[in-house]
Formats: sequence, C-alpha cells, structure tokens
Amino acid sequence: MNEIRVDFAPPSLRRRIASASIFTWLLLVAGLSLSASAAWSINGFVESYEAQATTIARLQTKLSRRTLAVPVVEKITIPEPQAIAVNHAIAQLNLPWRDVLDAIEAATPKTIALLALEPDAKRNLIKGSAEAKSSSEMIAYIEELKHQAFFVSVILNKHEINERDPNKPLRFQFEVQWAEDAK
Repeated sequence: MNEIRVDFAPPSLRRRIASASIFTWLLLVAGLSLSASAAWSINGFVESYEAQATTIARLQTKLSRRTLAVPVVEKITIPEPQAIAVNHAIAQLNLPWRDVLDAIEAATPKTIALLALEPDAKRNLIKGSAEAKSSSEMIAYIEELKHQAFFVSVILNKHEINERDPNKPLRFQFEVQWAEDAK
C-alpha cells in the first residue's frame, strides 16, 4: 500500500525548508554560485574600466602639457629684392611653355630659321627673332603665327637684310602674345 501524508500544521518557512527536495537544494546552490561568479566578473570589469579611465586621464594630461609646450617659431622676413627675384623666377617657370612652343612649331616652315625666343612673363609675351630668304616668306610666317589659336596678338617689330652674309637673309623680330587665361 502507498503511504499517505497528512499534515495539518499551518504552512511556514521552516516547514518549507525542511520539506525541500535535494533537487531544490542543488538548484539553490547553483544559483548562488552563478550569482557570486557574475558579481566577481562585474567587479573585475569595473576595476579594469577604472584602470583604463585612470590611464586615459594620465595620457590626456601628458598630451595637454605637450601641446602647451609648442615652441614659438620666429617669423622669417624675406627682403623685398629677394622676394621680387623669386616671384619673377616662378612666373618664368609657370609659363605655358608646351603650348607656346607647340604653336610656334606648328607655324614655322622649314624655310624660316628661328634664332631666339625670349619670354616676358609679365606681359604674356614672347619676343622672337628669325631669318627668312625673302620678304614674302617672312610675311607668310607672320600670317601663319596669327592663325594659331593660342596667340591673341602677333606683331612684326623690325626687319633688315643681313648684308654681311653671302646669302643676304632677311632677319626680323616679332612678338607673339597669348591670352591671360592660357596659363
């Protein structure tokens, strides 16, 4: 026959604890150990966070000391003549040489001998001197320079016949100017 338990005592905490099964006790011990482990881990995280915050604060104070200790650099003054010379050299180097030379080369036939090209960066100008066999070749060359799209102005300045040369070539000087925005 099966045993029947009859209990007429009022329920209380002591009676609950006394009547708890082994499974309940094991569950309680596991819960307490998990709680203790979680508390210990959280404590480790808090200590690690505090250590990192202390390190960051120390590094920030070091950095602020470094930025405050930046040495003052003296202002260097360049004499006016030197500044003008440097600016002139930079202007000469910034000439659109490729475009200028391409336009002159495209306009120059084999019958014209170019002797010199002298740039003037301030006025966007090239002064040139050349020789031709005849005045018609010289005029044709000047007209061909005028037809180059890169140049906005072409002027024939001077021409003369070189009497000392046995071929008596016609030596002439010209100026070509390009647009300001071509640079």
